[in-house]
Amino acid sequence: MTRLSETLDLLWYVQRFIFFFRMKPLAVAQVVFSLQPGGMENGVVNLANQLDRKEVAMTFLCLEESGEFAKRLSPNTCVQSLGRRPGWDWKACWRLGRRLSDLAPDIIHTHNLGPLIYAATARLLTPSLWRVPILHGEHGTLQGDSLSARRLNQRRALYNLCRKVHTVSDGLREELISLGLPSEKILSIRNGVDCDRFQPAANRLEARKKINFPEKIFILGAVGRFIATKRYPMLIEAFETLAEQQPDLHLMILGDGGSERDTVRERVNLSKHCSRIHLLGHQQEPAPFYQAMDMLVMPSSHEGLANAVLEAMASGVPVLAHAACGASEVITDGLNGFLGQIKSSQELAVQIKDLRSRPDLLVQASKNARESAQKEFSLQTMTQAYLQVFQHLA
Repeated sequence: MTRLSETLDLLWYVQRFIFFFRMKPLAVAQVVFSLQPGGMENGVVNLANQLDRKEVAMTFLCLEESGEFAKRLSPNTCVQSLGRRPGWDWKACWRLGRRLSDLAPDIIHTHNLGPLIYAATARLLTPSLWRVPILHGEHGTLQGDSLSARRLNQRRALYNLCRKVHTVSDGLREELISLGLPSEKILSIRNGVDCDRFQPAANRLEARKKINFPEKIFILGAVGRFIATKRYPMLIEAFETLAEQQPDLHLMILGDGGSERDTVRERVNLSKHCSRIHLLGHQQEPAPFYQAMDMLVMPSSHEGLANAVLEAMASGVPVLAHAACGASEVITDGLNGFLGQIKSSQELAVQIKDLRSRPDLLVQASKNARESAQKEFSLQTMTQAYLQVFQHLA
């Protein structure tokens, strides 16, 4: 037994020696639908830009189109679009297999269910890829059709083809396990934020001037696509309730796309306070807009771990979030932000009003939020965690 143990130790050291002195970096193929603006897309772009290219070389294979966030990638990062058509597209699957075969990656990194289906199928049909491990990422809570027995069985079968599955929060990992998905394969790598890119404003009034907003107002902010789980109608109703008594209150929403985009825009246009509701669309550089906010409000019913929460915290903006979201993993209520059971627009309005009446608490939460982002949720911490997983799988 001792000799076996010594032999295994020796093999481990030989493997480490070969890995650290290999002549080329690890090749990781990122498989996504696109790099259009979104939380998952933001995370993988941040990861690609942060990793040392001497250690990891990434290629993005976008099943549909490259997308706006591709412009944020470092110039030497390769992005290829496969032109997938709606529904199941065998030609796109075949093209994916060909591209992966040509790349000969050390790891295939997929994100959310659709890209995993395509990548797993392409690998099965391409013998040269059979030994390439798949690392799969889940970036949001499962809901709707994803909770059906058919979809859960599909995930269970596909997870068996993956070497590891990672989530972006501890709560999301526990949720997947509670649904009967294999706990031994699932690990948590929490999202991180670039604390150099997102910093508190030296002067919030000056920050508002830069984006052409009035100085002496109170700005509630929200960031994200227009989808049902964001509960934007609830936020707008809460704002309207408060706007009657607070003429200096404004609502700023950053984001675009999503199934409810037109519905929300129409709702805003019909509001008698529409002049104080600012739908600013997607912003390639959102940092100045965070700096202008007094508070970020996130009433989402479901979230993995929203990048917007971390970006606001890094910007020194206190966050009010629904306690059921992944925000509860990064926010300590009353210390570096605020958590509440937000079930209606009336409850949300009451909580916003209460916090606004306590400016000293908001100032202290702002300072604590920035410190938490720097110490616990930095982009460097996240990147190191992914690097360790990549090295382990390789």
